[in-house]
Amino acid sequence: MVPQPAPADTEYRSLPSVKAEQPSVDMRRISLIGMGHFTNDLYGNLATSLAPYFVLAGKLSAPAAGALVLVYLSGSSILQPLFGIISDRSGRRWFAVVGPAWIGCCMCPLVLAPQAWQIFVLVAVGGIGTAAFHPQGASMVNRLAGKNRGHAMAVFSTGGNVGYALGPLLALILFQVHGSWALVATIPGFVISSLLFRYAPTVKSAAMETAGKSLRDARANFGPLARIVLVIAIRSGAMSAVIFLSPLAFHQQGLPAQWGSIGSTIFLLVGAAFGLYAGRLSDRVGRKPVVVWSLVAAAPLIFLIGILPGLASWPVMALAGAAIVASNAVTVVQAQELLPGNVGLAAGLTLGLGFGLSGVVTLAVSAITREAGARETLMMAAALPILAAGLAATMRSRPKLGLPAAGLSS
Repeated sequence: MVPQPAPADTEYRSLPSVKAEQPSVDMRRISLIGMGHFTNDLYGNLATSLAPYFVLAGKLSAPAAGALVLVYLSGSSILQPLFGIISDRSGRRWFAVVGPAWIGCCMCPLVLAPQAWQIFVLVAVGGIGTAAFHPQGASMVNRLAGKNRGHAMAVFSTGGNVGYALGPLLALILFQVHGSWALVATIPGFVISSLLFRYAPTVKSAAMETAGKSLRDARANFGPLARIVLVIAIRSGAMSAVIFLSPLAFHQQGLPAQWGSIGSTIFLLVGAAFGLYAGRLSDRVGRKPVVVWSLVAAAPLIFLIGILPGLASWPVMALAGAAIVASNAVTVVQAQELLPGNVGLAAGLTLGLGFGLSGVVTLAVSAITREAGARETLMMAAALPILAAGLAATMRSRPKLGLPAAGLSS
């Protein structure tokens, strides 16, 4: 008797097999992909988090530091929609598998680069790892989520938010350690890539054979998608402003710049924790209210960060993080519900293009900082969430095509 080949899912036999239309959530694999998101965004935030230290060390001017963030975000954002389309059509796992190791190898050596041009090259190449990982990872989560898309995407997003939150602390450690010890920080990237190679599912399904090749939904819903991308760009610009300006604001007050990095970590960690709740809340009350009201709440809190002195700003930074980071996962789900046959493209537009465009905001913030000062610029940045909330409020309740959008009601 000729042995029959093992089914494709046998290589993941220690975890339950995944069907294309699996009704229940596969939380173990979603959590693993969330860990990949954690590692990817931990490294990804090093460009923004190290920028103020490069300014203080005299390696970069404030405008050049803003340009550094823009270079990273531009590279990762321009390629993400492309990787998303490829993911929808092919279901290749390699983009998600290689991403964490790739970006770790590029971003951790930043502190070793002796010249500014080398810093820029490493950051530009590192953006490719982010561009590859995000659409593929989000597509995997969408497939494993069953009917719990908001909750599953919140778990995935929380992994990235926590990693992003710890970026300022990792930047502080790398900047103080210097030397070859900085390369030790690349190890988690290789570990996570190995686990993803072993356990991550494919994305391709029978539905993707045809749906993934058509962008009709994207054309039909261009207006709503464009608004989602702009909301993400402005919101992410406000987040980057807090991360970039906090160390400089503390230094402006004659306090250690490191306190600003710790405050940024508090800002992002609390936001990550609250974002997990916000994703589940959006499944019950709708995506739009969560996005709009969280942004409205963030504006006065960011303004207070610029006013309050020293450590008194930390509690307000925590509240501001809870408000502004809450809608991260929700906006991704909004886009995926507009493009049910192209969820990789939806993730590329939101996690990539939207976040990448925020680099333009960061560049403008860095230019203003040179003239106005860090604390004063923070107070001006409080207007950004209000602008984003106004755009989010214009979103219609349901897409023209695709899945019935449960939870999209306003």
